[in-house]
Amino acid sequence: MKKRRKSYSVDAVVRFFLQYYNIPTKQDVEKILKRMDQLEAAVKGPKVSARTARKAGRRTTAGKKGRAAKGRPGITATEKVLSILRRSRKGVDVPALKAKSGFEDKKIRNIIFRLSKQGTVERVGRGTYAIR
Repeated sequence: MKKRRKSYSVDAVVRFFLQYYNIPTKQDVEKILKRMDQLEAAVKGPKVSARTARKAGRRTTAGKKGRAAKGRPGITATEKVLSILRRSRKGVDVPALKAKSGFEDKKIRNIIFRLSKQGTVERVGRGTYAIR
C-alpha cells in the first residue's frame, strides 16, 4: 500500500517561492512607502503656523540652565571639529583632534567619516585630514 503524501496549499507554495527568490510582497512595498513618507516629512521639517510661532516665542526658559536659557544655539560636535580643521593649513591628525576637541576617538572618526562622505573633508595622509 502506498503512503499518501501531504498536499500543499497553493498559498504555501506561492509564499515559499516569494521567500526563496526574495520577491517583495505587497506588505513589504507598503512598509517601504510608509518609511519613505516619514523620511520626506522629516526632511521637509515641521510645518509651523504664525500663530504657533508666536505662542512658542512667549515661552520662558527660566527653569533651564546653560545655553538654552541664554537663547543662543550651541555649537555641534561637527562644527567644533570643522573649526579645528579650518585653523590648520596642512591638516590635522586624529590624536590632535582628540586633544583639541576633547572628544573620544570613536566620535571623531564618525564625524570625519560623515564629513568626508559629504565632500567637506579630504584625507591628506594616513590619519590626517584637511578641509577641501
